[in-house]
Amino acid sequence: MQGIARLAEGIPDEVQRLAGWAWGLLPFDAGSRLHWTGLAAFFLLGAGAWVMARRQGHAEGKTGLADFLIPRHIYFSQSSLVDVKVYFANRLLAPVTIAAGQGLTIAIAATVAGLAAPLIHSDAGMPPSLSTIIAMTILVTIASDFAVYWTHRLHHEHPILWPFHKVHHSAEHLTPLTVFRKHPVYDMISAIIRGACVGPLLGLIFAGFGVVNFYTILGVSLVPVFFNMVGANFRHSHIWIDFGPAADRIFISPAQHQIHHSCAPEHHDRNYGEIFALWDWMFGTLYIPEGRETLVFGVADASGVREAQVHTSLASAYMVPFAEAAEAMRARGASGGVMAE
Repeated sequence: MQGIARLAEGIPDEVQRLAGWAWGLLPFDAGSRLHWTGLAAFFLLGAGAWVMARRQGHAEGKTGLADFLIPRHIYFSQSSLVDVKVYFANRLLAPVTIAAGQGLTIAIAATVAGLAAPLIHSDAGMPPSLSTIIAMTILVTIASDFAVYWTHRLHHEHPILWPFHKVHHSAEHLTPLTVFRKHPVYDMISAIIRGACVGPLLGLIFAGFGVVNFYTILGVSLVPVFFNMVGANFRHSHIWIDFGPAADRIFISPAQHQIHHSCAPEHHDRNYGEIFALWDWMFGTLYIPEGRETLVFGVADASGVREAQVHTSLASAYMVPFAEAAEAMRARGASGGVMAE
């Protein structure tokens, strides 16, 4: 260790900062689905899915384990290559997106805390109990998931916003990297809506208990780490994992999210939720599969007619949405502000 320290001392500060910046582009934080905990869960649970597929006689179960988990025709496709490019480009822009979202969340939380503190009994001087911290963690998770649902749905239903989310849906193959295939405008709007939903709740918590340290694993909130470890990476994959009709009414299974990416008419604009199926059930967008379904991924209209692929490169993935949004704005102006979906 001392040798490494001496070696580091001999490296110019500029090189160390550059190395730190490059390291930051990689998905090594515990909250990322590409952290080793999420990838380990993907391979371990995927191996279990492979064993079940072999026992049930499915065609994919007749391949080797490596081909089952990481088939070359998916992971080396043009669609997956665009996933990689968008991922690294978005990592460069992440500080702006994070600063905007966290800045709004903190500002709202501080304002609400200042207004609410005189009105409620404060236990800020005493640490909250275990049950209180668990309850607060669950409430913040619910508020965050509610924000995800409406961010997602608004982008599907608003013609001007849709082009920015279309980048994600234009993926013709799903891999764990596809979750990061998002336009920066979508990420920015998502961060703002999440701040507006979570900020007031955090403000009330801070007013009542002071700044609370929620339970963490490896320095990251318990919920995303647990979410990743129970198979979040299967949501964007070719591997069908469903929770069954009962659990599908409570949690969005990987299969249900794959259905959300499907081109089939019966799957159009269904299953917007990320963790909970509650919002889809409440607002009439829940789809529960009765069994295994064959899915084709990509962009299609409500009748199932597929659109041509327009996001064939990083440049087109970033620039085409602006042109399509501008066209949607012109069409909206020409129709007097009324547009069909």
